[in-house]
Amino acid sequence: MDFPPFELLHWFEGTEGEEFVSISKSEILGFPFREFGRQLPDLNLGEASPRGTPKLRALIGAQHQTWPDSVLVCNGASEANFLVQAALLSPGDEAIVELPLYPPMRDSVVGFGAEVKRVPRLAAEKWRLDLDALERAITHRTKLVVLTNLNNPTSGTLNGAELQRLADLAEGHKFHVHIDETFRELGFDQAPPTAATFGPQFVVTSTLTKAYGLGGLRLGWVIGAPDVIERIKGVKDYTSICPSRISEELAVWALERRDEFLQRAKRITAENRPVVRAWLERNPQVGCVLPEYGNLCFPQLPVPVDALADKLRDQYKVVVAPGRFFGMGEHVRIGYGETRAPLEKGLQRLELAMRSMQRIARPRLA
Repeated sequence: MDFPPFELLHWFEGTEGEEFVSISKSEILGFPFREFGRQLPDLNLGEASPRGTPKLRALIGAQHQTWPDSVLVCNGASEANFLVQAALLSPGDEAIVELPLYPPMRDSVVGFGAEVKRVPRLAAEKWRLDLDALERAITHRTKLVVLTNLNNPTSGTLNGAELQRLADLAEGHKFHVHIDETFRELGFDQAPPTAATFGPQFVVTSTLTKAYGLGGLRLGWVIGAPDVIERIKGVKDYTSICPSRISEELAVWALERRDEFLQRAKRITAENRPVVRAWLERNPQVGCVLPEYGNLCFPQLPVPVDALADKLRDQYKVVVAPGRFFGMGEHVRIGYGETRAPLEKGLQRLELAMRSMQRIARPRLA
């Protein structure tokens, strides 16, 4: 196996200090432990459950309208996604992935020796997945389709009709569909249905990291048919074996307060979205779909993005994620799930840097 470097992660390394302002983070503002207002019980830390505790799996299963035996608790969605692909792909298989896409979900496919085919989400149609192109890409070697819902980095959705079409294609051609639903609940009142309810060909992953602001727990999960869960657990037996007992306890607390966490996320994004919208209105040369939900957008900029990102990081101490990491180099990912003041500052500096590059690029008149 030869896994491509996780370049997006490497890009962020070294920019975590207070001197930097990031406007590309994909999570909701971190949730402090004190706000739980509870004390941890006297847990037996010598105990662990390879599948996750029954109570936690029941809560996760209820969220996806499925049974606890269809749930496998993992150490974050990163592990969950890796395990799914390790269990369901072999060298020489074909995997179809969407474009743009969070890079590890695309690059781990390469690491497992599969051939990657890309199908686009269409910016002109609110980042709708081109299902006609996906259907044309299917062959007898197609074993896995890899998608996100909401899409990372665009917040594009897959609705019920689209999920049903995918279910029919998967059943007819005998492949699985892996959908990372990490951002699905950030659709709020417009959240698409969970793919877990559309049939056994779907394998769903998710986490508490994004919508809940609980990335430090490293708590994620896989939802799938029991036989598929067994295959995935067989790989997990060789990695982390079991989740953290403390993280599981905190995850139970969070899922019991699910509505409160989602209201918190909705309030934060509702306060920040007008900041992004105002910035877009001041910069009409920037092309962007900004839905009334989610915490991410993926604007297309009028200047060379890689040079701009370097300039922002090195001169302005602002961090943006260049679109090349997601497969579309003329874009950047903007995240607006944290506090308002750094977002305003970062967007102001992005505007200054972008305009300075436009002045430099403008030819002088004779």
